Order: sequence, then C-alpha cells, then structure tokens
Amino acid sequence: MSVTLYALHEVFHPRSVAIIGASRAPHKWGHVAARQLIAGGFPGDIYLINPSVPEILGRQTYPGLCDVPGTVDLAVIATSFSQVRQAVDDCIAKGVKGIVIITAGFSETGPEGRRLEEEMVARCREHGIRVIGSNCMGLYIRDAQLNTLGMAFPLPDGPIGLVSQSGNLGMYFYAQAQLDGLGFTTFLSVGNAADVTFPECMQYLADDPETRVIAGYVESIEENTLRQVTSEMWERGHYKPVVILLSGATEVGVRAALAHTGTLVTPRPDNDSRLLGSGVVRVLRSDELFPVAQALATQPPTPRGGRRIAIIGDGGGSVVTGGDAAVRAGLQVPVLAAETQQQLRALMPARATATNPIDVAGAADEDPLSFAWLAEICLRDPEIDGVIITGLFGGYRWLLSEDFGPREEAAAHALGKLVRQYQKPVLLQSIYARHDIPALRILREEGIPFYESVEITCRAMSALAEIGQFLAQYS
Repeated sequence: MSVTLYALHEVFHPRSVAIIGASRAPHKWGHVAARQLIAGGFPGDIYLINPSVPEILGRQTYPGLCDVPGTVDLAVIATSFSQVRQAVDDCIAKGVKGIVIITAGFSETGPEGRRLEEEMVARCREHGIRVIGSNCMGLYIRDAQLNTLGMAFPLPDGPIGLVSQSGNLGMYFYAQAQLDGLGFTTFLSVGNAADVTFPECMQYLADDPETRVIAGYVESIEENTLRQVTSEMWERGHYKPVVILLSGATEVGVRAALAHTGTLVTPRPDNDSRLLGSGVVRVLRSDELFPVAQALATQPPTPRGGRRIAIIGDGGGSVVTGGDAAVRAGLQVPVLAAETQQQLRALMPARATATNPIDVAGAADEDPLSFAWLAEICLRDPEIDGVIITGLFGGYRWLLSEDFGPREEAAAHALGKLVRQYQKPVLLQSIYARHDIPALRILREEGIPFYESVEITCRAMSALAEIGQFLAQYS
C-alpha cells in the first residue's frame, strides 16, 4: 500500500519541534540548534531530548522522544552516529512528519554508509516521513520562525530562498548578504540530499510568497528534471528565477563531492550549455552566486533575453575592461545608432566617445547626474537591452567636492525610476562599492545592484538575459 509523503510545507512549518541530542555544552550542535530555536521565537512546542540531564537552557528535558507528552511534527537529530538509528526508530514510532539529520557518517563515507542511509530513508518514506540531510547544518525558515541551524551567524532578511548541500558555503552567502544589504527567506541545508533534493526545494520556494529568487549550491543535477520543474512553476503562475553554483566541473571537484556528500557525478565542464533557456542560471564561481541572485531579485530581465548592452564609464580604463568583461560574459556591446550617438554627444565633452562603450570623458566631473541622463538615452534605444555603469559612482563627493553629493544621490533616485519606466535592467560597478556612501545606499533602496568587480557586474547582466530568454518562450 502506497503512503502519501508529507508535503514540505508541513515539514517546514511544524507545530512542534524536538531536538534529539540537545546538549549543555555551548559548542555542541545540539546546544546551538536548541538555543537558536528558542531565541528565534518559534511559536510552537519545543522538546529537548537528552537522557543524562534534567534541564538544558532552563527547559525540561526528556529521556527519549517517546517520553514527550505531546505530538512532534519535526525532529532534529544531532546525536553521535551510533545513536542515529535508534533516534530514527523513535521518530517513526512517534509519528513525526519530518526529520533533520545533522549527524554525518553516511553516504559520504562509502558504500556501507550509503546503504545505511538508503535503508533509513526507505523506512521513513514507508511512513510518509521526509528526511532532510543527513550531514547537514539544519533549517532556517523565516516566516515559520524556525531556526535549527547548528551554527550561529547573522541571518539578514531578504527575498532570496537558499538551498545548499554545503553548510560552509551557505554561511559564506549569508556573510555576503550581510555586507550587501539583501538577505534571505530560508536556508535549507540539505547535506547529502538523501531524500529531499534541490528540485523539490525549488517547488516549495516557488510557492513561498516571500521568495522572489531561488539560489542553490548543488553537487549534482539532472537538466531534464530542472527544466520540468521550471516549466511546472511557470504553468502554475509561480515561476521564480533560479541560480545555482554547480560543483563537479573537474575530476578533483567530482572526487571532493563524493567525499563531501557522497554525490556521484561526472565532470561538467565550464562551457557546458545544457541549462541555457531552462530558467536556471549556472554560475561557475562561489563569489558569483549571491551577486547574480541579487540582480535577479531586484532587476527586470532583459527584453526577450536580449544581450545588447550599453556600457557607460567615467574613464578609459573602466570602459575598456567593461567591454572585455561583457564579451567574456556572453553579452554584446554594439555600436550605437547614429541618432543615439548624437543625443549622447549633446551631453558630453567633444573628446567623449559615444559609439559604445561610452567614455563620458569628464561629463560626470561637471555633474554626476549625467549618468542618469546618458542612461535614459540608451534605455530609450530599442536596440539596447540593458545598461551597465562603471567607474567612480558614489565617490565624486570625495574626489571633487561635497557639493556633488546631492547630485549623485539625485542620480541614484533617477536610475531607479528609469528601470521602472523602461523595464530594462541597469547594473552599476563602482570602486566604492564597499564604502558606506549615501548615493550607494539610495541605489540599494531603489533596487539597483552595485558591485566592486566589473566582471561580476557583467555576469549578473548575462544572468538577466538568460532569464529573459526563458520567459520569452512563454510570451
């Protein structure tokens, strides 16, 4: 007789949670997970399981899960490896809906560990129970006030849903978000992904009204499965852009993935293009995932997936490196139409370059608001799909005069309005991206991402084109 599996929404929005292996030792994952669950204001019942001590964190403990008087929807196992099997048996007996297995030692250790993990998952599925992990960091679901992560770090709010087979990389992405002012709705740490996998998490996050973009670190994918999921998301009216950092591009990466999560994969070279047009963007570098997710969450995709970009820079070096980076990212930097060039020249010194890339040659030195005026001319051009501004934006009040501060701030507001008006993306690279400057704060409020690296800026624009290409299939 087939058993219906519990839906992830039921698992991720429990009425009660038990921490099996709760500990008094502050450095133990069973202590950190319990402490964060309590401090996070989880509104349901919390049960701490430890047969050796009567209380932890001022709360009564229970010798075993079956000693808990109430129902338990979600159990978090943070015990030693030798105790996991009994803990799972107790979860089945107690009738939980989901189990998060933080403990490691399963498929990542070899064939015997894989066999034990597969048997454990099969037993759970016979009762409809979903398993997250093993070998994971826990869960963070913002709207459920559920935080069972085994390590403590800042959790900035934002519109990105994160799924990761790596706890460490998940923390890295959160650290980037803390610096860049855009955060997450979730951290679904799936570890070995023995039961709950990335595609299923995509479906869950697609239905989450607070999530606008799905980001993931994964060590194995099936292109056809991802295409099917994004197609279903679109058909249900819940499509959201997806960006993944997919490991295993080299033999070394494949070997490391096997040792990390027991993932069996074949090398996938950097130039693999099988995901193009799927609605899933693949990035190659760990420092690209969050910036790309940031762009996808705040900017419209390019019209019909167009890749024709205007680059506006306030120096020769900026536009040269920007042009190279754009081409390497798969973008096009076409020579602008004569009418567009004429309009640009009317706002720039005679020595400026209007062909594209556009070197403003001192126009911004006279008035930083010229960035917005020039950007609008380019956005009006039907042969341009997006604009990248590169150089010194935000720094003119330091470089030349404090009087330029209000003009830069006005330019930042104007750029946000232009994106909303023309529905084309605008991204910005500034050498001052890591500085706390009013004009950059306004850009963030207006939803204009800005980056320190022109290469990452161009990769983010390319991702917006990939999503536009996917959406064009349905228009």
